[in-house]
Amino acid sequence: MKRWFIPAIYAAVLALGFTYRAEIMDWLRGEPSLFLMVMLATLLALFPIAPYKVVIAVLGYAYGTIWAAAISWFGTTVAAILLYAAVRALYKENGRRLLGKYAAAEMFTTAVERRPFQAILLARLLPVIPQMAVNIYAGVASIPFWTYTAASAIGKIPAILLYAWMGSGLAEHPAIFAAIAAGLMLVTALGLAIFRRLKARKHED
Repeated sequence: MKRWFIPAIYAAVLALGFTYRAEIMDWLRGEPSLFLMVMLATLLALFPIAPYKVVIAVLGYAYGTIWAAAISWFGTTVAAILLYAAVRALYKENGRRLLGKYAAAEMFTTAVERRPFQAILLARLLPVIPQMAVNIYAGVASIPFWTYTAASAIGKIPAILLYAWMGSGLAEHPAIFAAIAAGLMLVTALGLAIFRRLKARKHED
């Protein structure tokens, strides 16, 4: 029962947060205290009611690049560790059995476990890979805690700095940075579309 209780609570909190996401984002722009900001950044990473890129950009607009990056990095790293620990404690055996049913998934997992640091680091750096999926997958696979934590903490830095810088720049040069943001979104969307097409073609072959 414990295995279903936690996901039920998670889903309830996620639904509540999604319902009041506009109010939460407005409060975020109001520059609350640093402690509350860190707590909220962690919760928004754990319960993704809005794209975390938007959260980082809003923080950048309110606090500037460095503080926004530091708050976002701490929040998303703590959230990644918490989710990894929960999945590892509650679902590792069932998840591993599920992966074992598919030869391709098992081969991929074995390859990841040979070089766990490089695998997690690369997954954090690639924008087309959902970060929540990385957290869950790492909890199921036999990836050591400190290896996962170090690779995640390092791999998150470039993207966080970029989005914090963009959010900060919107306050000073809105037109320029809005164009940059649109360009990045377009590149990410194209990359995701190409990735899905290549994946579909591989399945057809």
